[in-house]
Amino acid sequence: MNPDHVLYIGRDGACVRVSKERLIVEGVDLLPHVSIPRRAVNRIVLTGSVGLSAGARSWALYNDVDVLCLSRRGTYLGQLAGPRSTANAQRLLRQAEFAADVEARMPLARSLIRAKMRNQVHVLHRIGRRDRNVNVGKTCQKIRSSMEDLFDAALIDEIFGIEGAASSAYFACLAGLVPEGVSFPCRSRRPPKDMANAAFSYGYAILLGECTAALFAAGLEPSLGVLHASTDKRPSLSLDLMEEFRPLLVDRTVVSLLRSHRLRPEHASPSDDGKGVWLNREGKKALVDGYEATLQRRVKGALPGFSGTWRRHIHHSAQLLGRAIMERDYEWMGVSWR
Repeated sequence: MNPDHVLYIGRDGACVRVSKERLIVEGVDLLPHVSIPRRAVNRIVLTGSVGLSAGARSWALYNDVDVLCLSRRGTYLGQLAGPRSTANAQRLLRQAEFAADVEARMPLARSLIRAKMRNQVHVLHRIGRRDRNVNVGKTCQKIRSSMEDLFDAALIDEIFGIEGAASSAYFACLAGLVPEGVSFPCRSRRPPKDMANAAFSYGYAILLGECTAALFAAGLEPSLGVLHASTDKRPSLSLDLMEEFRPLLVDRTVVSLLRSHRLRPEHASPSDDGKGVWLNREGKKALVDGYEATLQRRVKGALPGFSGTWRRHIHHSAQLLGRAIMERDYEWMGVSWR
C-alpha cells in the first residue's frame, strides 16, 4: 500500500474480501496473502484477473471507496464508485480551478516538458553511447539548451514551440540509430508513414491508456489538462502525464526492438486509405511483448524515495502530479532516470 492509501492487487486469481474490519487479499490457494485495516484504504486498483467479493463490493460502495479495474496491460476498463464525497467534489473543483488558471499552470507545464527533454537526453546517451557513426552529443547539447529556454517561456504556445524544435532534433538523431534497411527519415503521425513510426504511434496509444488509468487511480479527472488544453475530445491530463514517460518507456523499447530485429519492415501493412502504414498482428505482438517487459522492469532512483516497476512509477507519478495541482507550494520534478 502506498502513502495515498491506494491498494494495488495484480496477481491473477487473487480475490479481495472483508473480514472483521480488515481487507483480506487471498491467493488462488485461498490463503490470505495480505491483511490490512479497512479504514487504511480509500482506493483499490485491481489489475488483471482479480476477484472482489460481494461483501467487499458493498463495503466499497457504502464507504465511497473507488475500485478501479485495469487490464493486464494497465488499460482502464471501468470503475466501481459510490456517491461522491465532499472531499472528492472539492478535489475535482480544485483541479478544474487550476486547469482554468493559465498563469498557475505555467510552472508545472514547464516542468512537464523539462522532464521529457531530460529523459530524451538520457535515452540518446544510453542508445548511442557505443554507436560511433552518430554524434549524439551535439543533439543532447541542443536539447539541454532548449531546456534553458523553457525558463523564459511566458505562454503555453511558446512551451510547445520549444518542445517541438527539441523533439525534431531528438528524432532526427534517433533515426540514425536504427538499423540499415529500416525506413525512419523523421517522426510522422496521423498516419505514420513507415513501420518505425507506426510502432511509435502504437506504443504511445498504449501508454496513453496506462496514464489515463493511473490518473483515475489517483482521483484526478483526465480531461482537465495542465500543458494540453482541457477538452471533451481527449484526456488532456493523460497526455501531460505521459510526456516524461514517452522517451523512457516507448522510444527506448521501439528502438531496442528495431536494433534487435524483433521489429522488422514486414511487420507493417498499408492503411486502408493507402496514405500510411500500421503494424500488423505480428508487429503488434512484438511491440506489446517488448512494452510489457519494459513496464514490468523494477527500477530504483527514478523518483525520490520510491522503487518498483515502471508501471508503479506511472501510478506514483500521477499521484505526485495530483499533489502539484492541489498544493501550490509543491514543486513537481518528475522522473529523473540516471
